[in-house]
Amino acid sequence: MKRTIYLLLTMFLFISCQKEDKNGDLGGFWKLQQIEDFGKDIIVDKRNEDRFWAIQLDLIQIGTGKGRFQHVRDSLFIQMIYKTHKAEEYGLYNQENARYGVEHLSRNSMILRYEDKELTFRKF
Repeated sequence: MKRTIYLLLTMFLFISCQKEDKNGDLGGFWKLQQIEDFGKDIIVDKRNEDRFWAIQLDLIQIGTGKGRFQHVRDSLFIQMIYKTHKAEEYGLYNQENARYGVEHLSRNSMILRYEDKELTFRKF
């Protein structure tokens, strides 16, 4: 009887385990606030637009597109599997293989840099 109870407890323990998100502050739902283009010397305000990046495990969703990413030190590498329509409106300038520099990352805000553009996000 005891053996059966231990076996059931062990089985329930393994069944209830979930994959743990190891993204730290990066994981979550990010709303694009602004895009600063240093090449054209302009700032595009996106606060009134619904432009979101969702990050969980090793998956990323940008607009309607879905892909994979890797966060390595000060870089965020993004490769879209299902491409998003009007990607540049979401701050995604290369859907094949993009490298964003992580300028700032905290629980509430994130600043990414892609070439001469700087994207500012807030956690939603």
